[in-house]
Amino acid sequence: MTADPKNILVIDDDPDVHEALKLILEPAGYKLVCVSTGQEGLDTVKADPPDVILLDIMLSSPSEGFHLAYELRKDEAEARIPIIMISSIGETMGMDYAKELGSEYVPAEKFLEKPLKASVVLEAVKEVLAGKSE
Repeated sequence: MTADPKNILVIDDDPDVHEALKLILEPAGYKLVCVSTGQEGLDTVKADPPDVILLDIMLSSPSEGFHLAYELRKDEAEARIPIIMISSIGETMGMDYAKELGSEYVPAEKFLEKPLKASVVLEAVKEVLAGKSE
């Protein structure tokens, strides 16, 4: 990692996910800010835009993460922030959201299924950051 760590915003209502992602990403040199609601996430993005957003789909409602992603994609500056959606909803609902990535339906660069695997999370973050800098 460079001397200037990349900032990652985690928006997930599960404190265990916050802790797990800190254990995975902070040793790799990333700086994490964790919030529990979509509104906190939106406020954080507007106050201090992160380099990457890890966004749970099911927050206070089953689709709040989608609505937040749609809102972020409306603003030109915020639309450039890569979003990695994280959820168990795909498996629970029997849907493959990864097939819809980048579409109007799933406005994200990556979709990771919970439970999260450390190597998969690290690779996804590296990939979206590499794509952002190109």
